[in-house]
Amino acid sequence: MLEKRAFEPEFMRRLDSLMMGATRARTQRAGRRTIGRVQGTGIEPENFREYTEGDDLRFLDWNALARLDNLTIRTFRAERQIETTVLIDGSASMGVPVADDKLGLALLLGAGLAYVAMGENDPVRLAAFSDYHGGRRLLSTRFHRRRESYAEFRPFIGALKGRGETQLGAAVDELLSERRPSGIVVIISDLLVNASAYESALGRLVAARHEVKVIHVLGEHEVTGAYPPGPYRIRDAETGTIREVVFGPVQAEACRVRGQSHADHVRAFCRRRGIAYAAAFGANRADEIIRHEFPRLGIIA
Repeated sequence: MLEKRAFEPEFMRRLDSLMMGATRARTQRAGRRTIGRVQGTGIEPENFREYTEGDDLRFLDWNALARLDNLTIRTFRAERQIETTVLIDGSASMGVPVADDKLGLALLLGAGLAYVAMGENDPVRLAAFSDYHGGRRLLSTRFHRRRESYAEFRPFIGALKGRGETQLGAAVDELLSERRPSGIVVIISDLLVNASAYESALGRLVAARHEVKVIHVLGEHEVTGAYPPGPYRIRDAETGTIREVVFGPVQAEACRVRGQSHADHVRAFCRRRGIAYAAAFGANRADEIIRHEFPRLGIIA
């Protein structure tokens, strides 16, 4: 399974190479905030960088301007570290089609995000949501800050299996009931529920002043409709409902169109609500997704 790569030295080296030399700011122009350091309003000066259009002139280093004729901005260590919760869909739909390994991809990406956040000693935890036979909707690790404890995520990742119904709303309510300070919440899911369900859940997180990021995971077969033609007996992974269908070119195109429509709707909703959105379509594209979509989320600059 793909998630086993999360603790391989080569995977961590690739993340390190992406992060090397990157400047990441918690508060960013255009209203986005990312994992990293803040510009101004911290406890103590930490570093300097070149001025870019839109920077707050209050933090301009006037001494450097007078002596060197350079426009330089002072950055500061954050007054508090921002908590990051990586919330992974552990429902049954993430386990099908089996060949697509959506859950493995979600776990790999979630672990990668945790590794990045811990590089700045930010507190980060992994969590999962689904309906575990009427039990808790939200399962989570404790918060970890340092890379030395990254391996402690291994048991959680290894034990998570796709089962039960998608219970994003219930998990969000449980998360909000903890009454922790506002932070970063990353949702990694196929979001294969009614639009009103995920829109309401994401909206509650935004209303609680969390910075919300969505990694939308879909399998290659779901996106392309590339199933072999022929008769199928289809069982809904979450409800158990069984249908018999004959799959051919028409059904393949309908599957592709439905997948694209679903992705477009999620992306448009996130754009309207100011939620960072990244597409993670196809487990075979894991490295490409990390390289291109993590910067889109503001995870790696």
